[in-house]
Amino acid sequence: MTTALGGILRALSDASGRVLVEYRGRRFTGADLLTRIEARAADLRQAGLGAGQTVLIVVSDNLAAIEQMIACWMNGSCGHFVDFRSPPARIAEWRARLSPSLVVGLRAMTGGDVRIQPRDPAATDGFLPVEADPSSRALHLASSGTTGLPTLTDVTQARLAEVLQHSAVELHRDPRGATLSSVSVAFSASAYLWLRHLLVGQPILALDLVHRIEELDTALQRADVVECSLPPGAIRRLLALPSDRVPRYPQLVRFSTVGGPARPEDKVAAVTRLSPVFAMTYSCAGVGLVSRIRGAEILERPSSCGRPALPVVVEIRDGDRRCGPGEVGEVVISTDRVTGHRPGDLGWLDAGGYLHLTGRVQGLLSRKGVNFSAERIVSACLSLPQVIDAGVAVLDGADGDDEAHLVVQAARDRGDSLAGILARHLRQTLPVTEQPDAIHIWSDLPLTPAGKIDQRALCDKVRKKRDDREQH
Repeated sequence: MTTALGGILRALSDASGRVLVEYRGRRFTGADLLTRIEARAADLRQAGLGAGQTVLIVVSDNLAAIEQMIACWMNGSCGHFVDFRSPPARIAEWRARLSPSLVVGLRAMTGGDVRIQPRDPAATDGFLPVEADPSSRALHLASSGTTGLPTLTDVTQARLAEVLQHSAVELHRDPRGATLSSVSVAFSASAYLWLRHLLVGQPILALDLVHRIEELDTALQRADVVECSLPPGAIRRLLALPSDRVPRYPQLVRFSTVGGPARPEDKVAAVTRLSPVFAMTYSCAGVGLVSRIRGAEILERPSSCGRPALPVVVEIRDGDRRCGPGEVGEVVISTDRVTGHRPGDLGWLDAGGYLHLTGRVQGLLSRKGVNFSAERIVSACLSLPQVIDAGVAVLDGADGDDEAHLVVQAARDRGDSLAGILARHLRQTLPVTEQPDAIHIWSDLPLTPAGKIDQRALCDKVRKKRDDREQH
């Protein structure tokens, strides 16, 4: 396989009579998907798309978005996924950075014109795909952008084919069932999952991107679902569901959290109550898998995200100084392809070589000359059962110290008294210098496609509320 496009088209043709995707009660065979992709490719060509151009793909439906990406490749162009829930300012950034020839999707998107495509495209006769050049750009791989402007890495057709083949060998030695997909393909790990599964012919059960936790739970209990990766927030919500069955998902072969570190207590509970195969995966854009810890290892080292996976080398640095075991510093990652990559995480290595993450570099606060991580406030907050999720917006204070605004998503009917409960709890668990300057109770927190709290959007919203209040 020299190109990702060639490999996937051959795989779909080989699986012409087999169901590869189930979505909204419908089943799509390889032949169905080929027909739909060709129809989308014809629509893009009719709209003037040509080789070497870029398409911004609005993701409100993973199946349609993946079809649109492959349709771009069939026209010799590349695509970039953007989640339909992204704030207008973020969408404007992508348009300015990528200068797309087209913006396509199933629905309108704030901040720009979108060429609306049908959910079920009509079959097209006589479409001839462009032969993909192995050196041509297949997609723009973006970092999460939780704390700053996302970094972009161009991935060629040849490189994408290589990555998909490697991961297919590693992860699909025993494909005995379907993989559950519930995370937007605007998150690169989810996009890779879809492309990899289409390549190897392993079925995907897709949920709507906006779904209730009960729907996710029901899907995870299906006997034919053997694999799923979820953000830490979803794991925490599953653990909050009442259950008299342990483990809750005994049929799972692979079950992991991606998109950020889970709390140690959540990881332990996931292993003991949800599935004994539960794993935490630490990865980053441009590098891929960094480390993984699973099952019994989690019970032994609940705060760790595992040992770096060869050929990955992780160093902890404080400026130019390399930190020793137990010292907290910035995580620096090197592989046979990447040297000195800094994903923006803080952490430490123990004597056994296990990596422990403690927060984000840009999540550090400084007060009266004392530095500490905003994650300490979040962790203390999440220990309360009334809290669904929490984040800290770090703003510049008038006296030169950082302001910490704690923003909490509360369980239903618990918001009125929660601010007082939180304030008392934090006074009992954190030193004076780490107390938040303000506590905000919101019904929802802004999230990235990976399910992480969108720190930029959070800070922008809190800053606007603070400025509006000061003006009045």
